[in-house]
Amino acid sequence: MFTERYRLWYEHEKAANALMLDMVESVPPVNHADPRFQRAIDLVAHLAVCRENWLDRIINNGANQKDWMPQSEKWGMMRKRYADVERAWTLYLGDLSDGDIAKDFKFIRSDNSEYSLLTETQLTQMVGHAFYHRGQVVMLVADLGGDTVDTDYLFWVESR
Repeated sequence: MFTERYRLWYEHEKAANALMLDMVESVPPVNHADPRFQRAIDLVAHLAVCRENWLDRIINNGANQKDWMPQSEKWGMMRKRYADVERAWTLYLGDLSDGDIAKDFKFIRSDNSEYSLLTETQLTQMVGHAFYHRGQVVMLVADLGGDTVDTDYLFWVESR
């Protein structure tokens, strides 16, 4: 039952991510030189990195970590990056059981210390983390004259 909730929430996240990518692409080209546009791109990249790094920590002990706060990211491959990470997370969540989310996973932190975290804690954290940063991206897009849409869970559920 609990794993189904996380699968559902991740389906919402994928839909919200697609809308977020559309919003960033709607910013008029005249505003692409504005530092806020790069900030929006870097936040979009940060969300992808968080998903990449946490999945790596959960299934691979953190062996392939990337910089958590990318700067000066390029937009060109962002949709592919999201497609890749979303595919990986969908596969991971598809095999997850309620027993799995009740277990700790261990990983090596950047200071080479070992850390243990409850899987359910991390899954819940990532849901809230994504809402937070997508909201920042929406504000930047609006300030830059792009088109924004509401990515709230409630509206997504109602549209299904």
